[in-house]
This record gives sequence, C-alpha cells and structure tokens, in this order.
Amino acid sequence: MLRPVVCLLAFLTSFRIAFAQQTNITNEMVMSSGMSVTVSNEVGTITVTAGRGFERRYTWDGATRSVKLWPRKERWNGSLGAYYPGPGEHWKNNHGITRGVLEEGQQHFKTLENAMSWINLPYHKGCVYRGDGLMVWWGRTLERKQLNVEVWQIYVAGEKPTQLVGSHDNQIMVSQSTKP
Repeated sequence: MLRPVVCLLAFLTSFRIAFAQQTNITNEMVMSSGMSVTVSNEVGTITVTAGRGFERRYTWDGATRSVKLWPRKERWNGSLGAYYPGPGEHWKNNHGITRGVLEEGQQHFKTLENAMSWINLPYHKGCVYRGDGLMVWWGRTLERKQLNVEVWQIYVAGEKPTQLVGSHDNQIMVSQSTKP
C-alpha cells in the first residue's frame, strides 16, 4: 500500500519541478496584445491580430479565424516563440481553408549576412519584410486545407536592423489598439 503512495508522491514532485522549470521561460514573441500586422504579397492580404497572451486572430478572404498559439518550451530552429501545428480541421471553412499552421517568434543573427541568408531560404519565397526586421510569410496549401503564417522579428547583433536589402516597408502595416 505504501509503494503506490510513494510512486504518486514521486510523480507529483517531478511534475511540480518540471512545471516550475517551464514557467521560468520567457518566450520571444513579436506581437503584443492589441497589435495588428497587415501584410500584402502575391497571395493576397492577411491581418494577424494579437489578443491576450498567445491568442491570435487571422483575417483573410473576408473572414477571421482564431487560435491560441502553443509557447515553445525550448528553442527550435532558432525560435523560442510560439506555434500552432494545425491539428485536425479546427476552423470553419474559409475558401477551402479549415486549419492553420502558424508560428511567431524572434530570430537572432550575429551578422547581417547571416540574417539575409536566412531570409532568402527557399521556403521563405514570397515573404515580406521591413527594414526594421519585421517579416511575415503566409500562403495557402489547399490540398491540405491549410493556412500557413509565420511572423518573425529579426535581430542582428542583439538589435533590430535599420535597413535590410530587399525590404518592402509599404507592404507591412502595423497598428496598435488598446483592446486586445
């Protein structure tokens, strides 16, 4: 009888320690509550709006869909931000889209050359970025009924850049509301 109790106590203690370690993480996010980013590219226009915490709203093709991003517990591909892997068909259909694969975070580089190499990776084709390093990539994968959105803030040597070659500041608009 004592053995199951000891096992349960050991489990709860390890759970508390793991939870305490996880809560000390400060995720490196881009957007703050009430912030909206509107981006236009060859696919069309999308607006991403930050709600409270990890809540995000995505508006495209005349409709809005929401999710709560999952905070990363460890750095993945350079990011300690948040993501949503799009499990199942979690949204009401919007022009064939029923799920979102979403990501937001910061990318830190030692040099401007490293940052530009990352921006120009093949899977970022069609991304839009500003001179200050705010970058958004979005598109649709209709065969998977999927909306893909990545929101990044690029840092070079610990600072936001002031000018990036190929930036399109006029294609990304940022606004801030007092209401999330």
